[in-house]
Amino acid sequence: MGKWFEAAKDVRRTMDAAGAMLTDQEASRVVALYPSMRFDGELIPAGTRIQWDGQIRRAAVDLWDRPENAPGAAPNLWSDIGYREGARVIPEVITAALAFAKGETGWWQGAVYESLLDDNVWTPAQHSAGWKVLS
Repeated sequence: MGKWFEAAKDVRRTMDAAGAMLTDQEASRVVALYPSMRFDGELIPAGTRIQWDGQIRRAAVDLWDRPENAPGAAPNLWSDIGYREGARVIPEVITAALAFAKGETGWWQGAVYESLLDDNVWTPAQHSAGWKVLS
């Protein structure tokens, strides 16, 4: 295959090692670092993070890299990491356990917000005074 192919494989291994060291929050800032599915039939171990439609997905179980196991075709085999652009995704229902701290950032419908309240259990749509739009 040649030297360039071996060099590219070395770069991919380095990227995979670097990506494995990142938290989910950090990973959400560097989506391009993660591989996409190749549909080559290889094993994807549970816990592996991939990029899919511009977001990071984590394999919930061991699965094979085939079209029928892709996040779009089999969403139950994948989980969302819960972060976008470094901010925690704000769920539709925020329980006390998921409450946002004052100053914590949250991603909501394409924008990043900062919580203006401690123990914030409201979405920006429910209580806009509890959030400040950052971007």
